[in-house]
Amino acid sequence: MNIEIPTRRRKSSMDLPTEEAARNAKKPLLGDDSERRGNKYSNERGGQGERDGETTKLALRRSSDDEDEVVAVSGGGATWSQRVASKPVNMLIFFTMANVLLYLDRGAIASAGVNGSLDTRSCLPDADCILRNNTCVPRTSDLQVKCTMEGSPRHGFQGDFDLNGAQDGWLQSMFLVGLLVASPIFAFAAKTKDNIRLCGQGLALWSVSVICCGFTFDFWSLALCRTFVGIGEAALITIVPNFIDTCAPPKQKTKWLAVFCVAIPSGTALGYAYGGLVAWLLEWRFAFFIEGLLMLPLMSYAFMVPISSLAYWPKHKGGSSRSSDASPASGMRKYTRVASAAFRDMRLILSNKVYVLGAVGYCMYSAMMGVYAYWGPKAGQAMYPDVEKYGSADTVFGLVTVMSGIIGTMLGGFLLDRAGVSVAASLLLCAVMTLCGCIIMVFTLFLCHTVEVFILAFTIGLILIFSIQGPINIVAMWTTPYILRPFACALYTVSIHVFGDVPSAPIAGMIHDKFYNKFNKKHDKAYSDNLAWRYTLEL
Repeated sequence: MNIEIPTRRRKSSMDLPTEEAARNAKKPLLGDDSERRGNKYSNERGGQGERDGETTKLALRRSSDDEDEVVAVSGGGATWSQRVASKPVNMLIFFTMANVLLYLDRGAIASAGVNGSLDTRSCLPDADCILRNNTCVPRTSDLQVKCTMEGSPRHGFQGDFDLNGAQDGWLQSMFLVGLLVASPIFAFAAKTKDNIRLCGQGLALWSVSVICCGFTFDFWSLALCRTFVGIGEAALITIVPNFIDTCAPPKQKTKWLAVFCVAIPSGTALGYAYGGLVAWLLEWRFAFFIEGLLMLPLMSYAFMVPISSLAYWPKHKGGSSRSSDASPASGMRKYTRVASAAFRDMRLILSNKVYVLGAVGYCMYSAMMGVYAYWGPKAGQAMYPDVEKYGSADTVFGLVTVMSGIIGTMLGGFLLDRAGVSVAASLLLCAVMTLCGCIIMVFTLFLCHTVEVFILAFTIGLILIFSIQGPINIVAMWTTPYILRPFACALYTVSIHVFGDVPSAPIAGMIHDKFYNKFNKKHDKAYSDNLAWRYTLEL
């Protein structure tokens, strides 16, 4: 009797699991024009493209040979952090929480409590009253008048460091300079490095830099720390859009992107309220200390999840720590080859006219929103002093921003899904919503003279404007080849800051100072500040 002894056949690259094989077989959702550009990109790369293909095959074979290990990682043999990260939706939650904290910082530094102001106190009636020992009293003892005070004393870092409007605006610009310089670097590194580890390194730098902001002593030290805060933030915003496009279910990509983008208005709004509350309870410096400590758990988690343990994240497209170009090179030759590859990628991305058109519109949008985001709470407090009956300007402006941001972002994703997710529909939605929102906000400044009407009209305008967050990212990703999408998102980030909110914030500060000095010759300080902000925001 013949006895057949079962033998274990070594798995080959053809024995991939069905779901993984199907996933690897998928092609990116690109139009015909983008696909031709992708082929052109491959032809330009020449031998480099062949080496990329060999690396891809090697990664797939390694994934097949280590199948038992991957299953163990997602099961009982994995650490708690790896078990949590085994589901893509959990990583989306992680990235969204980190994004909320990043924008919490942006809102906090713009809040009236942390940012503060110079001394704007004045006594009314101005002809009969004068400020002495922080109290409004009659100019002479024989005057029988009731004196009242308007404005606020010096507070926040603007008051402590005696900053004018231009210097205050440049703090926002220095943060964005760090962000735009580091974004292409992180995006280029994402092609070959562990993406999650890159996020962890960026968040670590962000935490340290934010804490250092609390120890600053003048304009230059604070500007330096804000620059490094921007560098740390660049790691997250260049990697996450590509993660969503890669790992989200095909029918839920816009919903995932909307969830991540909700952190922008909600985090900023929470920052307004958080900054005002901390400055009132403690001091403006403690707002930075607390932010840095809150980020430490998320930063630590990023270092505990190696990307090799995530079966759903393609290892051969930004996940492998091994470079596909492993030929020896050193010195200047190595850096020249890297720079040449980066410029070649940039030229290919910018050759798409639709991508460039979206970038131009996004720059104009970013310039306007940069002014409102940074100067909004302070301007609102100056234009509508009666806002204090509903709390502080930070609280009211924060609530308006978070409500309109969440509603607007979800509305944009919903409308895009109904219209059909495409580049053309995304561009049309961005154009219509931004135009309508800007018209409403401009007329709000002209016609609204009570805080209640202003809040209502301003909320409607913000809802329309925030609705483009998801569609504009679709334009950036779907007009470029798959492997270049992190780099395309980074170029969007660089362009909207260089030509958008980097110059707009300090320019708005300088314009306000000029108007204030002009009006202050004829009116008291509080009324001059009111008029200066209205004219500045209208421009």
